[in-house]
Amino acid sequence: GEVYLAEQREPVQRKVALKLVKRGMDTREILARFAAERQALARMSHPGIARVYDAGSTADGRPWFAMEHVAGLPITAY
Repeated sequence: GEVYLAEQREPVQRKVALKLVKRGMDTREILARFAAERQALARMSHPGIARVYDAGSTADGRPWFAMEHVAGLPITAY
């Protein structure tokens, strides 16, 4: 997926990390893995794991989820 810093406006205003499936990566396997990741993260409750706030699909059908934004270095730079 792709992850962007975004702003949630409703029902509360806050910065979020928005993750969505890349264009062209909409195979059944990728979509199932993305759905499993979204579900697993939504069920977890731990101070070291970002919380999932919302989920859905774009107008063109790409699934996404919005999660807690954690400021810091990208994992690739850590």
